[in-house]
Amino acid sequence: MRGFTLIEVIVVAFIVMLGVTGYVTLQSEYVRTDSTLNLRTIATELAQEKLDDLRQFNALESNPGDIAYNDIDDNVGGSIAAGAVDVAIKTGDGQTHQFTRSWAVTEQYFVDTDADGAPDTWLDEGDAGLPAALPAYASQKMVEVTVSFQDNTGAAKQVDVSGSVAPIPVGRSFQATNESDNAKAQPQVVYNPGRAPDVIAYDLGNGENIETSKPVPDIDKQGDNNVVQFETIRYIELIDRTDKLEQEEFLTVNCECVLAGTGEGYTASVTMLDDEELVVKPGEVVTKMTGRVDGVGQPALCEECCRDHHDNLDTVASGSYYRTEGGLPHGHYKRTGENTFVPATSVGSKYDEVCRFKRVNGYFALYTDWQLVDIVQFDDQFLFDDAALAAYINYSENVVAAEVTGGSKPIRPEGRDMTVAPGGYQLISRGIYVDRLTSDHRDAIRAKIAAGDSDWKAITPFYDINLTLLSDWSSKDTNIVTVTQEPIQTIVDPVNDFYGTYSRGRLEALRDGITNTRVFSTAFNSGITGTGAISPVDVSAGVLDDTLVVTVDSKAGTEKFFGLIADINCLITTAGVTESCETNNDLRANFVDLASMDILPSPEQFSCLVNVPKGKSTPFFSCENVSENWNGYMEFTINKPGFTTVYKIQYPDGRVEEMNILRLDSRLVATSNREYSLILEFIE
Repeated sequence: MRGFTLIEVIVVAFIVMLGVTGYVTLQSEYVRTDSTLNLRTIATELAQEKLDDLRQFNALESNPGDIAYNDIDDNVGGSIAAGAVDVAIKTGDGQTHQFTRSWAVTEQYFVDTDADGAPDTWLDEGDAGLPAALPAYASQKMVEVTVSFQDNTGAAKQVDVSGSVAPIPVGRSFQATNESDNAKAQPQVVYNPGRAPDVIAYDLGNGENIETSKPVPDIDKQGDNNVVQFETIRYIELIDRTDKLEQEEFLTVNCECVLAGTGEGYTASVTMLDDEELVVKPGEVVTKMTGRVDGVGQPALCEECCRDHHDNLDTVASGSYYRTEGGLPHGHYKRTGENTFVPATSVGSKYDEVCRFKRVNGYFALYTDWQLVDIVQFDDQFLFDDAALAAYINYSENVVAAEVTGGSKPIRPEGRDMTVAPGGYQLISRGIYVDRLTSDHRDAIRAKIAAGDSDWKAITPFYDINLTLLSDWSSKDTNIVTVTQEPIQTIVDPVNDFYGTYSRGRLEALRDGITNTRVFSTAFNSGITGTGAISPVDVSAGVLDDTLVVTVDSKAGTEKFFGLIADINCLITTAGVTESCETNNDLRANFVDLASMDILPSPEQFSCLVNVPKGKSTPFFSCENVSENWNGYMEFTINKPGFTTVYKIQYPDGRVEEMNILRLDSRLVATSNREYSLILEFIE
């Protein structure tokens, strides 16, 4: 047999040597690449750490000793400083690698760029489109964190991580209670409480108060869908200020759905009691009946509403249900007429749905259904009386206590009956709601009530909501009085002109006689959207108040009194440039204190107040109890140091007169709502 020659052996050895060398080189490259990836991972974690750190502020405005939102700027803010960071790399020799961390901040504002009165565009600081007077703090801050380092070859590398920081302190809120070690720290966020009769505050017995933040809910009519939103605010009144402690935001929407068969869906999120505090227990994914949206063009949240708002025996047994009907999972129905329904029982069946959402961790989560326990009606002057207001609050608290303990409801407040001359009068309805409670939660509240501890209200999820524009109104005798029941529309100004878009609860006294007015609301979510019952139980469990007696007596008074409301348009001219002047105390540039204006009627039979709403709402003045027989003038006086004041009056026919006196062209026959306006120009 023939063997290998020396040349063949040398060639083979050379080939093997090349292979081994290539393998070793490749393996070294893998090691270097793996090391670089490890360093990049560490750099990313360092960048994210700083971004999270910037969000951990406990105050908005700069204040010594506080970590504040306004302190966030390039390479400042938070508790972690910019600069070098040494990180021990897990190697045999305990190698330490150095990183350098920095960040850049761009403040952004959400502003109105098309002059329609509503913000629509994000603009960066310094943008020419920003108004001259900016808020005390930016709407958000965009942050880009950069971490630079050298890899094992000495090459410069960097990682960039971007994110936004909103002006929401980490503090005590229903959403954040169990989210961080700092959750119980109370941020100092100044809050201006509302006033009765539209906003009613409840003393929770622990030094805190709670109220809805607006006179009526925000109502947005979108085709056949009503989207109704409102917030409740917990606050504490201190010696020199009022601080907001917690805010809950709710959204309720009606949808048209189709049964889609068995699938995965969320159970209801629910308010729970944990260590003497109300917290949110999020829903969980389970297998159950689901639905889908019927058609297109419905609000986006209808997808979640149709899919998830279903219960079965398992969710009822576990307490993770939206509502029950006779202790069983609630059914679904298609409304075919006034209080007539067809059950939706098979896949493809259409049905009507209404869902309650609550903002949790920044997102709206589907929540347990609203539960109406009582509704009360009275005229819009009733709660101006301090004794009547106190009686109503006491009544409402007793209604909530009765709901929790299973006791009897108290008798509705006395003194609500009306004796009026023929004419128009606005009625108000308020609904009292109590969330579904677990047995342990209910027992805890009952124990406090039994012990006479007023703190029971602080751990009870209850709500007092103005339902005037959402509930159903009628009169027992339409020959004596009628009550308006106009279709629900989008309310343009829910803070200042909430009864001006459409009318419900407006009583018109027609002729002498005695009758009752009636107000009704369904029991669950549909009562909040005002869209009609969605099941037979929704109707049967609804609440009616027909106890208001109206006596129409043409001899009860020969003189009628009305209101006079007029807008105040404020302009300021500096160096020949005219712009809208800022009337909101939160802003400093070109500030004009309209509340200092004197309004003197002659004859002096009534008084007027100036109202300067927060935000972009137009300031206005309002005069109450203006007699139909008053025929005089109103004189306006206001001074801004360093400026000359020019007064103009715009009349209902569109003419404008340059003077500081408003004269009525004719006597009032009804409330004058913004037919007149006052134009103020301050010239430097």
